[in-house]
Amino acid sequence: MQDWTLLLKDWTGFIQSVLLVGLGWLLGGLRPWLQKAKSRKASWLAMKTEVSIWKRKAEQFKEEQVLGPLYRLPIINFWDSLMNLIASGFDNVDEIDRLSDFFLNAKGFNRGLDNIDSYIRAGFKEDADEINRENTRNRVYANEIIRLHPHVIEILNKHL
Repeated sequence: MQDWTLLLKDWTGFIQSVLLVGLGWLLGGLRPWLQKAKSRKASWLAMKTEVSIWKRKAEQFKEEQVLGPLYRLPIINFWDSLMNLIASGFDNVDEIDRLSDFFLNAKGFNRGLDNIDSYIRAGFKEDADEINRENTRNRVYANEIIRLHPHVIEILNKHL
């Protein structure tokens, strides 16, 4: 019996050291993990903010009779956030596809407004076929943004 307690005393220091190293390792990894979680939440919030703006501006565009309004949809944060989320491990292909499709509608809408602006600067009259085609295309983009908005909000809320 005496040998057993001696053997246990010899291992006690080693076990304490292993436990302290393990605890240090866990605590050392906690801060980066929390920082990544905070960064992911910020990405989802940035996307949600821009999505809400897109919907409001799309509805505004549909109500107005202005062919080429001066505003553009803010798209940089949405795309950067989506790429950051994918890089950090977000891999739901269906959700990425829906978010990307929504983004492409906003990007197409902006491109259409830029095209109308360039036509007007080049001297085209407001009733020119090119401007009307671009305006019609933008109305399709606006309708798609409004139609897809609830599905995209559902995805974003799920991750917040």
